[in-house]
Amino acid sequence: MAASGFCVISSVFLFLFRFILFSTKAVPVYSSHYCTGSLKFEPNSTFQTNLNLLLSSLISNATEGSHFYRTRVGSAAPNSVTGLFLCRGDTLSAACHDCVAGAATEIKQKCPVEKEAIIWYDICMLRYSNQSILNNIVPGVDLFNAKNVSVKELERFNELLANLLNGLASKAANSMEDNKFATGEVNLTRTETLYGLVQCTPELSSFDCKMCFSSAIASVPNCCDGKQGARVLLPGCNIRKESC
Repeated sequence: MAASGFCVISSVFLFLFRFILFSTKAVPVYSSHYCTGSLKFEPNSTFQTNLNLLLSSLISNATEGSHFYRTRVGSAAPNSVTGLFLCRGDTLSAACHDCVAGAATEIKQKCPVEKEAIIWYDICMLRYSNQSILNNIVPGVDLFNAKNVSVKELERFNELLANLLNGLASKAANSMEDNKFATGEVNLTRTETLYGLVQCTPELSSFDCKMCFSSAIASVPNCCDGKQGARVLLPGCNIRKESC
């Protein structure tokens, strides 16, 4: 596909935005991770065995063409583990599988003994927990492009951005499809376009999805005001903006 389908960002985070279809040949790019340090498991324990089974199950189910899968291994605490993956809604099956497989390997390296962890890539998220009820808002990560919008365009940029993200959030949250995902764009200037992308996990109700999006959108002025590009990553949802 033509290069015009991409917004390539040079930033300290070196992440890639794209708002059309994701190529099966692209390599998933690590974004961030979080390990809950207060709860740890012993090596070679029942919990570790269940965690390995869970991660294998997530990888296997990423080959089924689904962008989302959640499962649980173990019948009772403290050895049961719940986990899920979410691939970006425009990602093709092969790329989704590769990203989930890479995430399953990487999360064990970055969080080797934690009972709860989450990892984000540019096109997928994977998490697991010893809790059966998962928090959709915490932890969160903000990533941004170092480039700023020009001062004379900032007011218009913020107005268009708020309208775009809120409109996409409502569309995705109220979607009757399995994939709560939406993208859109608006003209910022004659030569520049503002792109937006939002997604929440399909298991969330419309209300919970809206609450997650509201939290993500509300954090943009604090973390990324005036930035040409940014991503807000929460466990239950994520949003992206980019102008190019």
